[in-house]
Amino acid sequence: MAKVGLVLLVPTAVVSIVLALMTERAADCVMYGNQCSSIPGSVIFGSFLASAAFGVFAVGCPREWLPFPSARSWAVKLQGAAQVTMAMLLLVSP
Repeated sequence: MAKVGLVLLVPTAVVSIVLALMTERAADCVMYGNQCSSIPGSVIFGSFLASAAFGVFAVGCPREWLPFPSARSWAVKLQGAAQVTMAMLLLVSP
């Protein structure tokens, strides 16, 4: 499941950006500077990096290095949450 999340990370970002730029609000922001989002880009990029880091941890960490038995499943859940957060932030910030 973590591999699927890692494979879909960049396409999710690209599709979210394209969908956000197709809105009337995005056109108004680009053309006139009105109704632009106040969400900093670093927050969006941070959620992208968090999703990537949790995914790499879940895929690459050997079982004997894990601090507790369910660490991998928690990493996959956190990866999914960070990826959904990134997509939602991209959708609301043209």
